Amino acid sequence: MNLIEVMDRFPDQEACIHFLEKVRWKGKPECPHCQSQKLTERQHETETGRIGRWNCQDCKATFRVLHGTLFHGTKIPLQKWFFAISLIVNAKKGISSHQLARDLQLNQKTAWYIQVRIRAEMADKVGSVLLLGIVEADETYIGGKPRKSNQKSTEPSKRGRGTEKDAVIGAVERGGNVVAQLVPDVSGRTILDFIQRAVKTDESTLITDEFRSYNKLSETMKHEVINHSVQFVDGDKHTNTIEGFWSLLKRAWYGTHHHYTTGYTPLYVAERCYVYNNRHRTNIFWKFLRDSMLVTQPLTT
Repeated sequence: MNLIEVMDRFPDQEACIHFLEKVRWKGKPECPHCQSQKLTERQHETETGRIGRWNCQDCKATFRVLHGTLFHGTKIPLQKWFFAISLIVNAKKGISSHQLARDLQLNQKTAWYIQVRIRAEMADKVGSVLLLGIVEADETYIGGKPRKSNQKSTEPSKRGRGTEKDAVIGAVERGGNVVAQLVPDVSGRTILDFIQRAVKTDESTLITDEFRSYNKLSETMKHEVINHSVQFVDGDKHTNTIEGFWSLLKRAWYGTHHHYTTGYTPLYVAERCYVYNNRHRTNIFWKFLRDSMLVTQPLTT
């Protein structure tokens, strides 16, 4: 859904609230504190930020449909949240907080806050993905291009394995979903732990390159190796799918964000995974909104 469609469908705060109530409660409002359905809607509070408030007759709590969701505690108009979601899920190479701030007439810190919340929601959904079938695994390194040494040296600058960049391990199901995460190292134990969490090992075939840290995987599942020093494709044996995902991740880095700290790298990786996993959907916007209303515990603000 593009911005024009979002504006037509959600022209004001009230339209946004009513849609979220329909998605979350399906016509049966429920108190998020005590699950009571003995509620009274406060009809006359229509000023900005107070539309859609309910009173619980049992526990006497006052709440809105936003309680415990991505939008919990926000003072930013929901229409701008919806605009931000549309821009983020439709941007193949991501969107910077500065660009989002310009598009939505917000300051940069507010745009950054919105993006962090949305990416955290995506990370929560990506974490539940389990891969099955033919699965490719590989690792990549995120960071700036290596600088040439100021000192004269015959040793080339390190790239890839051995660099000080952030390591990201990933696995992708052929024709399906991808899972990727920041890791402290690419040791055999770290890779094995990741694969056992992300892949249904007893029903899958894993394909990797010849990196020795993948050798442990042969002890727990069917494992095939493509030797990149000899060839990159041997029939159906290749890692081109995961390499394609890495190219999308790195285009977002080089083309849009240019830099982000290690602490926030998992959120940027989760954003690319979520968009990739929903690439075949005609409208990721609707899915994200519906998924975001499944949260039942309040978020910190």
